[in-house]
Amino acid sequence: MDKDLLKKVLITIVLLVALGYAGNVYVLEPKKEHIVRLDREIKSVTLKIEKGRRALRREKALSREIAELEAKLETIKAVLPTKEEIPGLIREISRLGYYNRINYALFQPGKEVVKADQGYAILAIKLEFKAFYPQLVSLLSGISKMERLVKPVTLEVGYVSRGRKVIPENPRLMVKCTLETYRYMPLQKRKGKEGGEK
Repeated sequence: MDKDLLKKVLITIVLLVALGYAGNVYVLEPKKEHIVRLDREIKSVTLKIEKGRRALRREKALSREIAELEAKLETIKAVLPTKEEIPGLIREISRLGYYNRINYALFQPGKEVVKADQGYAILAIKLEFKAFYPQLVSLLSGISKMERLVKPVTLEVGYVSRGRKVIPENPRLMVKCTLETYRYMPLQKRKGKEGGEK
């Protein structure tokens, strides 16, 4: 083989190897690094998208739950008296006694107690009276059917004796009772201290 031809072939091989090396170092390596970076970014973005989708699903579930809770709150608020309705509610309880021919020995609405951390206020009404059993049942039935929520929380019933005897057929009863009603406290009014509003 000719020496010139051999030199040309060697030079061509060296140039091809050098070009291949240079192409690898200056073109392919940056591309590979770029591909690796892109691959990492794709994985990172995919994870963020998946987190976002999970958050969106949680948000939708929370939105549904909030809507259900708001509907329940509206239902509860519908049976609780407003501050303006409290005097009428007290009069209605008094009238129920009158209609059942009950003379209250004690009819004492208490001071409203605000439970700021729980979102409501409690109004207790203490009652003491004498009544026959049907009158007591009728009064409690009337209270349970009121448009606004009023419930007995304590009820003490004893016999009233005439002298030393109790008439067994239809005994007269001595009743001590505490009724409670609750008023919803909107968020901006819950900041007051317990026992009163700000």
